[in-house]
Amino acid sequence: MQLPLELQEAIEALTQAFSTKDLKKARQQVSEDYRKGEASAKAFRNSSQLFSYLATRMPATYAANVRVFQALRERLPQFRCGSFLDLGAGPGTASWAALEVFEGLSELHLIEREAMAIEIGKKLSVNSPVLQKAQWHQASLEEKWPVEGADLAVLSYVFAELNRERSSSLLDRLFEKNIPIVAIIEPGTPKGFERIRFFRDYVLQKGAQIIAPCPHQYACPMPSNDWCHFSARVERTRLHRQLKEGSLGYEDEKFSYIIYAKSNFDLSSARGRVVRSPQKGSGYVRIPLCANEGVLKEITVTKSDKENYRIARDLEWGSLLID
Repeated sequence: MQLPLELQEAIEALTQAFSTKDLKKARQQVSEDYRKGEASAKAFRNSSQLFSYLATRMPATYAANVRVFQALRERLPQFRCGSFLDLGAGPGTASWAALEVFEGLSELHLIEREAMAIEIGKKLSVNSPVLQKAQWHQASLEEKWPVEGADLAVLSYVFAELNRERSSSLLDRLFEKNIPIVAIIEPGTPKGFERIRFFRDYVLQKGAQIIAPCPHQYACPMPSNDWCHFSARVERTRLHRQLKEGSLGYEDEKFSYIIYAKSNFDLSSARGRVVRSPQKGSGYVRIPLCANEGVLKEITVTKSDKENYRIARDLEWGSLLID
């Protein structure tokens, strides 16, 4: 997966104002903050860190968002996203991903606290007709924003700055608005998944329906010494490789997520979600699943079961195993 060409070109044009040395130094600080579990918003207050984010973190965050939106479309094929609310939008990463996945998306609202991120987000959209018409609102997530409804809202890598009480308050406000579906994406770390597990429990108590990644509405079966996360592979641009001093032409972004609905939808049927890379041997595939009965289990499909074996060979980490 790679960023849209028009977005790549816009990023390269903007980052030309900085030396590679300055961007590398800024990238180290952005990476250190990310490893500490701090939100990206800190980088949006510093120009060199923001431009480093565009070159090194934006591609990975974009890829994670695309994977999450694809999971929504797979689990809810009838869903049509005409309007989108990007909360804690930064320079608009999640909105670019939504445009990639949802045909017919024409109305975008982006809520962002930092003026610098909004300014850069607008500059990045110069070659995107839909994003050029997007409505940007400068506000904190804890303030009131002038958007009462959307087909889908996303909170992408924003909760590290909020404690549980403030997070719960934000989720309560979303339930009060005309927003049927919400996606929350966090880093694929133990801390990131701990937040996702808390959000999952909280919205279930409020009567929500879990759409993905979970194939069930039961308690999360993941043990306390493990965490549920997935991976998205993104191609590195030339500048990306320079700043990270990496030899590989790609990197893998680990993420955890939850998609929930305020009311029940008719979801596509599924036996489970693949929660680790399947083990593919000679004549068999072992598949670690979060199963639709609310348990973790491993199933083995052998070559003698021709039809299911063909399906199993194509499964990847994060795939939905259809009935």
